[in-house]
Amino acid sequence: MRREGQPGLGAPLLWLAAGGALLLSAPATADLSQQCSYESYEVPALKGRSLRQLLNAATPIREGGNPFHGHTAWHVDWHFQMMPLPSGRCGIDSVQTQLTATITLPGPTDPAIAHSPQFVQYLAALKAHERGHYEIGRHAAILIDQGILTLPSEEDCPRMEQAANDFANAQLAAARDADLRYDRDTGNGRTQGAQLD
Repeated sequence: MRREGQPGLGAPLLWLAAGGALLLSAPATADLSQQCSYESYEVPALKGRSLRQLLNAATPIREGGNPFHGHTAWHVDWHFQMMPLPSGRCGIDSVQTQLTATITLPGPTDPAIAHSPQFVQYLAALKAHERGHYEIGRHAAILIDQGILTLPSEEDCPRMEQAANDFANAQLAAARDADLRYDRDTGNGRTQGAQLD
């Protein structure tokens, strides 16, 4: 349903060591860490209401005034180390990228609702849809992590820093577009079974 991709700030670190030649002999490295957590919002039981009505009333997730039952917020941060090359140019020595995400889903307080076949089936489909948003963020993080590492060297380190951050921000923009397309293509999860009558 709703998703949110946020850019991270690329924080460069420059190797300024006397033993720079030793650093050049070590292979460049990339490091991606991932963390995905789940949150739920309470859905109280109210007699005479359908499951859709209960979820619409309980959800804190709204976009354009419309209620959404699930939400995925992902955030990518990247940090890289640059190093001067013997040629006088500047290159990337290492990259660390972190993906953090929170998936918010409904959590009925009434066991009769929580264990009803209709809710169990809907929740499984909704969770699968939201995991799709997480995977879009994960794919962007992988592209950033591996892509910065393989960028060609630049004339100097300020240009290298700019090139790395421009590359990462372009990946985030593409991922935000992919998130919107994913919702359009799946009808916000309806084609994946996240639909209530």
